[in-house]
Amino acid sequence: MKWSCGPALVLLLSTTPAVAQPPVEASNAHAMAARPLLVGDLPVGTVTVRVGRGSLSNAAVGVEVVATVTSPGGTASQRTEKTKSDGRATFSDLPVGAEFQAEAVVDGEQLQTATFAIPAEGGARLMLLFSEGEGEEATAPTNPHAGAAGHGGSLAETAIGALAGSVAAKDGLAAGTLELRLVDSGGTPMVGQEVRLGRSAGRAEAMAFVTSSSDKNGLVRFHGLETGDPHRYLAVIDRNGLRLSSATFSLSADRGAAGELRLPGQTSDPSVLQVSNLSKLLIDLREDALAIMENLVFENQSDQIFRAGPVGFAIPLPAGANNLGTIEGSAHLELGEGSTVFLRAAVPPSDSHAIPVQARFGFFVPTAGGSSITLRQPMPFGIESPVVMVPEEHHLTITAPGLQAMAPQADDRGGLVQVFQLASVPRNGVLSITVSGLPTRGSLGKTITTALVAALLLAVVLGWRRPRTEGQLKAKDFGRRRDQLFAELVEVERARRSTGADDAPLAQRRAKLVAALEALDSGRAGEADAASPTGKSA
Repeated sequence: MKWSCGPALVLLLSTTPAVAQPPVEASNAHAMAARPLLVGDLPVGTVTVRVGRGSLSNAAVGVEVVATVTSPGGTASQRTEKTKSDGRATFSDLPVGAEFQAEAVVDGEQLQTATFAIPAEGGARLMLLFSEGEGEEATAPTNPHAGAAGHGGSLAETAIGALAGSVAAKDGLAAGTLELRLVDSGGTPMVGQEVRLGRSAGRAEAMAFVTSSSDKNGLVRFHGLETGDPHRYLAVIDRNGLRLSSATFSLSADRGAAGELRLPGQTSDPSVLQVSNLSKLLIDLREDALAIMENLVFENQSDQIFRAGPVGFAIPLPAGANNLGTIEGSAHLELGEGSTVFLRAAVPPSDSHAIPVQARFGFFVPTAGGSSITLRQPMPFGIESPVVMVPEEHHLTITAPGLQAMAPQADDRGGLVQVFQLASVPRNGVLSITVSGLPTRGSLGKTITTALVAALLLAVVLGWRRPRTEGQLKAKDFGRRRDQLFAELVEVERARRSTGADDAPLAQRRAKLVAALEALDSGRAGEADAASPTGKSA
């Protein structure tokens, strides 16, 4: 099962703090707001926002992107730029330290970026993707890498893996020459490893690539490269399922450059992992069940790549969880039997500038008709101050250790979403959340149903028959009419529980339904139709 996820859910469950972006109601459309990627190939105070439909290769052209810039002093202003032919809107001359957030409307759907501070060095790139098909996954374009130069994605799109090395100027090398040494985690040269060298000539929309392979000493060389501004370079390798890159660099006009790309070591020790405070849970109400959607963001606190083996590592769920399904944007998940999912993705070191590994999934927990339920989810890796969100329309109340209410946020229909922050849970602890205010099965409805069913059974046992009258309903119509009245009475009881038992119109409707049931049971069909609020329909 794959849970579809609309703009609201992805934004709510994104890796940025919940208070940074208002939630939008989930729909059949899909969107993804990427976390900002800080890059050195853009001038200080420059932010580009790239907008695409379905994938970055399908640029959304002519879309207005509205940026809200809040100065360190708290003064907010807005600027609007339109996306060009590459789908990018560029904002320049932004003050360092100011908070930046952008939004755009694509095909009627509102998309938002995260809120972040303008860095003091370099610029930043963000992506907004909108997918029209339910269940579609947004994917970045593949960069070509042939023997000759090609054009692929931008510097930011290419550097999606862990930062594995750096490059610096080196005396003795001719200008325009780059020499890289590739070694594994133990320092052994990597022989025959393909390296892609990307160059951006100051144009954010394209990057040219050339490729070469390392020799028996793990060395790879590139010659005749452009030097000086605005040319920026990036070296990329794909190894063991992870994309590794250097930091971006430029070449001096008077000498070449050299560097090393070192493959990080690997560990299977789960103690290096923890679930970060960027994690979020959304609790929604369904018929006799709670729908729980989670985005758990994993951090690797070591300098090695975490791999748990072919099975992955287990993420336990609350007892009774069922109908497990993945949500788009998740790392590779396997759905286990019972209340467990398995994350099979490698987790690179968190300080390597890699995109965070996120486990996104949903499940249902039956409420069993009670007014409250406690969700207890084991946390073998712990979790730092998670955020929990509950749509206010359901009038649910949650309690949990260290619960702190945050400002509610409005969705695009004017409804509110309650936002809470919880206390951290230590490693091997339990995340415990009690949800109260659940609709219960009405005791009055049970009593009426039980009494009438008992009366009918008693009549059958005793063989009692009512003499037929001219106005009596036929047996088939009697059953259908009785079922209709019961259904109406149940709906009234549910409405009274949600709006209050002193609601006069509902009380009057309930009285008429009870009278109609009594009249029907007595064989007075005409009175039953007159007493029913909806009149005769059988």
